[in-house]
Amino acid sequence: MRPLLLAALIAPLAVWAAAPALAQDLKVTVQGRDSVTLAPADLAALPRAKATFTAHGKQITYEGALLNAALKQAGVVSGDRLMGRYLNQVVMAKGADGFTATYSLGETDPIYRTNPVIIADRKDGQPLDAKEGPYRLVVDGDLRPGRSVRQVVSVEVKAVP
Repeated sequence: MRPLLLAALIAPLAVWAAAPALAQDLKVTVQGRDSVTLAPADLAALPRAKATFTAHGKQITYEGALLNAALKQAGVVSGDRLMGRYLNQVVMAKGADGFTATYSLGETDPIYRTNPVIIADRKDGQPLDAKEGPYRLVVDGDLRPGRSVRQVVSVEVKAVP
């Protein structure tokens, strides 16, 4: 009787973890500017890329909007204009659990780095589940997923003091 009861209690949790995450808005804040809120449709309309890394011996491929394109929507300088004082900025991605990873603005721009940084909404061809999504920041080429923020709720760009 107890194993059956335990299975009945655990089954809904397994379904919840495997269920696709519900799409939500993403807030992008740039120091000295108004915040921009990107709706799921806005993110879907941005240029997309794939990013891969290996976790626990398994190669995983994520797909999503280019972070650089989302930052441009918020007015961040990019491309040939990204030099000098603009390179003194960092991008901070925050997850729902409070975990925050920091990236230099230069490493998010294709003029400085060929490997993309993406706001992933798909993993191995499937929508991200509730444990990871609706968005996960993924840095293509990273050897470990330590900077890959799950359940991203906000992105902030600010100058380093």
